[in-house]
Amino acid sequence: MYSPEVFIISKRKEIAIKHKKLVEALNCEVSIFSKLDEAIFAIKNDEPEIIIISDTIEDTLSDFIRKIRVLTYNFRPVIIAISKSDAIDDKLSALEAGADDFLDESVQSREFQARINAHIRRYLENSVNPLTNFIDNKVTLKALKRSVKRNEAKAVMLINISGINFYKEIYGEIAYEKALQTLAAIINSTLQKEDIIGHYSVKDFLLITPFIKAEKIAKFLTFAFDGILDRFYSEFDYKNNFMLYSSESIEEKKIPLMKLSIAIVETHDKNIENEKQVLNLLFNVLKLCKSSKESCYVIDRPKLYGEVSKAEPKNKVMVMEPDSALSLLLKTNLEMQGFDVCVCDNYNEFLESFESFVPNVLILDYGNEHKKQGFKALECLIKHTETKDLKPPKIIFSTTIQEKKNILSKGADLYLPKPYDINTLIDWVKKLI
Repeated sequence: MYSPEVFIISKRKEIAIKHKKLVEALNCEVSIFSKLDEAIFAIKNDEPEIIIISDTIEDTLSDFIRKIRVLTYNFRPVIIAISKSDAIDDKLSALEAGADDFLDESVQSREFQARINAHIRRYLENSVNPLTNFIDNKVTLKALKRSVKRNEAKAVMLINISGINFYKEIYGEIAYEKALQTLAAIINSTLQKEDIIGHYSVKDFLLITPFIKAEKIAKFLTFAFDGILDRFYSEFDYKNNFMLYSSESIEEKKIPLMKLSIAIVETHDKNIENEKQVLNLLFNVLKLCKSSKESCYVIDRPKLYGEVSKAEPKNKVMVMEPDSALSLLLKTNLEMQGFDVCVCDNYNEFLESFESFVPNVLILDYGNEHKKQGFKALECLIKHTETKDLKPPKIIFSTTIQEKKNILSKGADLYLPKPYDINTLIDWVKKLI
């Protein structure tokens, strides 16, 4: 639960301590300042939500409020003036200078608490995403900044929903909102009072929690999200594990289903100086989730160093095309782009050629309309890779036959109708590789 920060600026210690206890009872973190220079420095660095200013300070109350309002133009805290005077001119002067409220020093404790609570409630309500009821980006980053500054023994979790933007375009706004609300409900079910959850972006959430709980939360969230995924999709999409997406500038292609990727970083005693370092570390850890087709989480662990062999460049393209003129044209154009190309024109020799070359991208032709050699080759290839526990290449299936859904559901990554533009094909090879 997010705890707003409240600053009390006053030279009267007894009243300040009394007000501090009353505000702390509202689940706020309270600091008292008697010196104006220290208060101004803390305001600039900590960006408190509420500033309570007493007229006991070594400056005119209205003049100091004007200074604070100028100083805090970028985060706009609530400013409350407190004075021994209840004269209307003093009230108007403070309010016109930029105060949001004016309280008499003799105000009863219950009324004081109620007024402060009203300002806190209004501030937080304006900072909440209406779909998820999580705090917005600004408040979330503020909470992260404070956690890092205090060097708390916490874990920061970056929760990312990949594919949700495509889901929104294909299934519509209502389905998109329902998916976000469902995930928010799942996340909320794991939280306790000490946890803080908020948006980093529309599809990214930041969760600050004790490190000992982080892995258990991540394990539950990934399990629960995958467990309800079928509710968001049509039977065909969920069964085949992809959606079909197209636009004016993009040919129809397969889009993976949504998945939850979670990066976890411990901030305590890691020489982390600010929230930007935490975010950079989180996004670097999150990249490790990309290769997984299902929801997953990765925890930043102590790093091990050693000699590693360089990965082979992914530039091998195989062309299975019975038309010798077209296969020569493809080979020439792909080699001009720097790809290592293997051409096969006989479906009976396809699997043998594939095993000896092991391409990163395969361009596979459908073959004869009745014999469907390419379709059979695709089924044979997928079965071969599954049997040997190998990762299949990215597959571009070219054809004049309208069997798009059937072809994509069998393992092809792109359905490319003939005749196609060579440059379009090459662009897709680059994207897939």
